Amino acid sequence: MTIHIEVQGNLGQSPELRPVASDKSSEPSLVLNFSIASSRFKKNEEGRLETVGEPEWVNCEYWNRDAAHLHKLLQKGMPVFVKGEEIQESYTDRDGNLVKARKVRVQQIYLGLTKRIENIVLRPKREQQPGEQNGNPNSDSDDSDIPF
Repeated sequence: MTIHIEVQGNLGQSPELRPVASDKSSEPSLVLNFSIASSRFKKNEEGRLETVGEPEWVNCEYWNRDAAHLHKLLQKGMPVFVKGEEIQESYTDRDGNLVKARKVRVQQIYLGLTKRIENIVLRPKREQQPGEQNGNPNSDSDDSDIPF
């Protein structure tokens, strides 16, 4: 049974990129490990969202050829949204106790780029020229500013 999970929050620390030996090829696979602090919210009497309790920490791993590229982009504190499969693992700690842990094997990651964009500049609205209807010229015009 597969449990799909979505997590939204902020990166707890800068991601760690690790090579992992692969049996199938001579090249090691790359895994990107990171954690997300995700908070729960509820509306107060005034209708504004407020945080409920402490953030929940979710460990994540990303196995993909884009792992090295994402390692360069992701930074501590950056807002992210991930979708993936929840994995349950167990291991024995130093004291001999069996510890169960969960993590997300990320399949999709969306970056909240609001902290990386400094500004957006919009060009002024173009005035309609004679012979145009709904902004479409009837004659050939210079399309050099069209990006495609």
